Amino acid sequence: MFTESFDNGGTITVNRSNYRLLHGLFGPKLALGHTNFHPFVTIKGGFVDAMFDAAPATLGTFVSNVQNLRDKNVMGSLYPGGGLEGHIGPVGLRLDVGDEIYFNGGTHHNFRASFGPSIRF
Repeated sequence: MFTESFDNGGTITVNRSNYRLLHGLFGPKLALGHTNFHPFVTIKGGFVDAMFDAAPATLGTFVSNVQNLRDKNVMGSLYPGGGLEGHIGPVGLRLDVGDEIYFNGGTHHNFRASFGPSIRF
């Protein structure tokens, strides 16, 4: 919980909502080149599980959430994307941009971009 007070008497309090999302995406990646720096495209399919859970996010709660997927609000999802990947040996950097589309009473789009280290093995 975070509380901020102001000089004019106003107060803002922010609490954790206990809203959790579990994403499970699986699919191929096509590298467009075989140099140390190359673009790629990907398409993944899977699920998004939306839930309210007051338990802390630990390995134990992850396992129980996966075991109870059929009891929850699971939605199908599709992730078309692409990006750039560069590496020196097994260690590199990756930029991934795409749209996670999930289906729940219609089509909903969730634009995603990520950047960080990658390990090839």
